[in-house]
Amino acid sequence: MNGAQDHFVMPAGLQSARPITHYAELFRLADRARLLADPDRATRRMARLLAVHGVG
Repeated sequence: MNGAQDHFVMPAGLQSARPITHYAELFRLADRARLLADPDRATRRMARLLAVHGVG
C-alpha cells in the first residue's frame, strides 16, 4: 500500500491463501498505527484491491 511495488501479487499466488477481510484488517491496523506513507494513495490502492474481490 505504500507503493513499494506496483502490484499485489505474492510468489506462487500466495496472496489468495488469506481472505480479503484479512487484508482489510491489515489496512485498518496500518492506518491506525500511522504506517501508511501516503494515506490517500494507500486508500485508492486498497479500494482497487477490494473492487477486484467484489467488495465496495
